[in-house]
Amino acid sequence: MNDPMLIETTIITGSFFTIAMAIVLSIMLLERND
Repeated sequence: MNDPMLIETTIITGSFFTIAMAIVLSIMLLERND
């Protein structure tokens, strides 16, 4: 069951989640250094 649409959605969601985690980590580091 290799649905191209499902794979595309998974990649987009994974990318979005990775970016969100990077932003959260950056904010945490900035707040700790303040």
